[in-house]
Amino acid sequence: MLFDIFTGLVKTTHMRKLIFFSFFVIVASNLYAQKDTIHLKNIEKASRNIVTDRAPQAVYFQLGGSGPILSVNYDRRFQKKLNGLGFAVGIGYFGVEGVSLFSVPVSLNYLFGHNSHFVELAAGTTFVSAQTSDFFGSGSNSGSGFLYHINVGYRYQPTTGGFFFRGGVSPIFTSASDGGGHITSYYLGFGHNF
Repeated sequence: MLFDIFTGLVKTTHMRKLIFFSFFVIVASNLYAQKDTIHLKNIEKASRNIVTDRAPQAVYFQLGGSGPILSVNYDRRFQKKLNGLGFAVGIGYFGVEGVSLFSVPVSLNYLFGHNSHFVELAAGTTFVSAQTSDFFGSGSNSGSGFLYHINVGYRYQPTTGGFFFRGGVSPIFTSASDGGGHITSYYLGFGHNF
């Protein structure tokens, strides 16, 4: 049930309009964003690790992926370096033509790379609550559950802060008790790194 609602949302024509509008909102917000940059503390030449004065963080808007449609996310490294282990948590909402979807994605991620370019591997879960109603409001269905995801992608995260970008592929799975389905989702994220 929940999986069928999700796949139906992805196919709507309003989705294209919302993605187009959201892209312009993110670009405009980055043009006027206040700068709170990471200060480089040390560059370890032997390992090519960049050490910062605090753990790097990012706030970004994501289309697709673990959201699973639209989400705003916060990402942080566990150590004071750009690569390595970190986490992401977010909140998502999407509603159109009698269908609404609320989500809370949570994941652990690991960045491989140096300077500003990274390969990102992540895994986590997303709580999803969905509701549908017919056009006349005489009937409705609702459901909630957990989706599981794996992310593999590219991340551009500047060493001194600023524009943040990520994109990749995210297979999404349901548990065997929810029917055991899966779908391949792609994601794009834009935001600010600080």
